[in-house]
Amino acid sequence: MFDSLSEIQRKIVFEKNGLFAVKACPGSGKTYTTAARLAHKINNWQLPSRGIAVLSFTNVAWQEIRKMLDQNLGMAISYPHYLGTLDSFINKFIFLPFGHLIMGCGKRPVLVGEPHGTWSGGNYDYDYDQYFDCTSFSITDGVISTTADFTRFHFKWRNKDGSESGHVNKLRETKLKFWRQGYATQADANYFSLKILDKYPNIARSIAMRFPELIIDEAQDTSEIQLGIINKLVDNGLENVMLVGDPDQAIFEWNDARPDLFINKLNEWEENSVILDENRRSSQNICNVTYKLTSRARPSVAVTEAVKNYEHVPEIICYDQDNIQSTLDYFLRICEKHQVEMSHEKVAVIFRSKSIQNLILTQPVQIEYPWLVGKYFVRDLAKGKYMAENGNVFEAFRLIEKALYKGLHNKSFCSTNDLESWISARGFIRHRQEIMHLLRCLPSPVGSINEWVKQASDILKMNNVAIRMNLKPDCPDCDFDELFKITTERNLGFRMGTVHTFKGVTFDAVLLILREKGAQGSFYRTMLSRGLNTFDDEELRIAYVGMTRPRKLLVIAVPSEQSKLAWEQRLLR
Repeated sequence: MFDSLSEIQRKIVFEKNGLFAVKACPGSGKTYTTAARLAHKINNWQLPSRGIAVLSFTNVAWQEIRKMLDQNLGMAISYPHYLGTLDSFINKFIFLPFGHLIMGCGKRPVLVGEPHGTWSGGNYDYDYDQYFDCTSFSITDGVISTTADFTRFHFKWRNKDGSESGHVNKLRETKLKFWRQGYATQADANYFSLKILDKYPNIARSIAMRFPELIIDEAQDTSEIQLGIINKLVDNGLENVMLVGDPDQAIFEWNDARPDLFINKLNEWEENSVILDENRRSSQNICNVTYKLTSRARPSVAVTEAVKNYEHVPEIICYDQDNIQSTLDYFLRICEKHQVEMSHEKVAVIFRSKSIQNLILTQPVQIEYPWLVGKYFVRDLAKGKYMAENGNVFEAFRLIEKALYKGLHNKSFCSTNDLESWISARGFIRHRQEIMHLLRCLPSPVGSINEWVKQASDILKMNNVAIRMNLKPDCPDCDFDELFKITTERNLGFRMGTVHTFKGVTFDAVLLILREKGAQGSFYRTMLSRGLNTFDDEELRIAYVGMTRPRKLLVIAVPSEQSKLAWEQRLLR
């Protein structure tokens, strides 16, 4: 593993200590370098009850580190070390054991909302309880949104004079109410963890002693609160911190990520910091094109012999959304011409918006969902039956038992503790038999959802299950496939997904499909003509991450000649 390291990578692996940042361009081998440093450290570790915490922003990122350790060294990370997400570290060592000290709930907190479970609070359309899982507090105690989907909110956050609307006060009251009951979202957990370390410095000192070294991967995606937690640990004795990231690839601003914070740390620790600018992933042609979207003065240098001189120059083409198949056919012909193996591991179609996937799979772009606020257990019962019929019985069982608990107890959320207590009171064997019986008895999940709910209601009544099943009275009827069809790539021979899905992943060939505008409503051609770069706008960073996934072939598809001209002028001329 160590033999292939460059001189600068060897310096990071074997020599660096203290507080430092590593700024790494796409394909620079930052994950490989991180895994190598961790392996070297573990091999020479002398502290049996203290360890290294290696943390990243996403599960995909830390699992890639674990995979490299396993495949290259046959090494499995274990106690006293820790490998996982930054959020999971915060939960395990700060929030869950100590959150009650500051939340006022008097018991161990329960994490709700994604990724911990579906929140279905609220008893009517404009009930503020339904927004508990998509709001939190900022580092300055202001109410903020924690979702990119602002269509969830039925109100405006600001008055015309810029002040907070009365709705924000209602959100604040909702947050406080559920916090007192012990519920918290992941954003809440981070918010409270910083408060805990500030109020109880002994906790910060104990964590700094337990983990004398932190390695933070994807550090450009940390929020102000998350970085504040790291700073608290440093203030209380943590001496070794390695931050690894690339501000040009920060694509989680909707989740309060602040790439400028990484840049500030890079400057603060400048004397001890490192820049990785060799590209071990892509051809020089791809490097020469993609860097023009950034503020860098020159492209990174392609160094991998197998691809650095690859002849294909990235292309920009127009697509017709009414005939997206012709664009796919063109891309696949390019792959065939250059003898790129067609497989899910080698070829990808990446997009900014899932509506592109809908076009490719010819599925409806939007559905008006029929679920009533406060009655989401109806959705879960229907989905559970649908999943069971499609072969996923285990997950269907779990979904239906939680749905029944929420329906029977008029609850918005079913925690693990809630479920365990309910099962214990009923008896495990009886509980399992009754859930399986209902799963078999529920109507077949085909056709009209309205008709299915009527039939399911009668079946539940016959089985003495006292819950009421209702849908929106004025919602258009739809069928099960429209609501729950699991999108597949239908043996197309390539992988599909959003840029966020494929961050950190490498393919031989990529088709990147962009819309006219980014998700925030700005035209790409306007941003390009104004000379904006990845430092200025997250939408350009998202496009940049998609463009830097391939090793050999890059084709960028845009919806109009105006867009094509703007992209060509920026990237190809």
